[in-house]
Amino acid sequence: MKPGIAFWIVGILALLFNSYGVYDYIMTVSNTEAHLAAYPPEQVEYWLGMPAWRTGLWAIGVFSGVIASVLYLAKKSWAVPVFAIGPVVFLLNLVASLFDGGPSIMGAAYYIASLVILAIITFFWWFARRQRAAGVLS
Repeated sequence: MKPGIAFWIVGILALLFNSYGVYDYIMTVSNTEAHLAAYPPEQVEYWLGMPAWRTGLWAIGVFSGVIASVLYLAKKSWAVPVFAIGPVVFLLNLVASLFDGGPSIMGAAYYIASLVILAIITFFWWFARRQRAAGVLS
């Protein structure tokens, strides 16, 4: 089946959104001063002090999002399970932050933004599933 305009719009938005996630990850873990200057020092210390397994989950989430977006734009059905990785690892990291002092450091706005991000990456997965069911992804 030939993809419609919504397919391309969602695919391009997914690639842009997830590419920003990779950019943010790289700029944060490489301790890029210009990028981190926009955040309060206690938040930067929190992110840079995360255990390796949480940093790893973050990397898996953002890089799998870019890979899924590319697979999606290439009309490959593998985009669906790869998109599913993002919400899972994002939720794991979000729950972990509830147990390591994250709420007191990050504040309520961080959790609201996190829920918005979770909704967006879940939407990409859901939309890819619909496109696979419609025969657009093979």
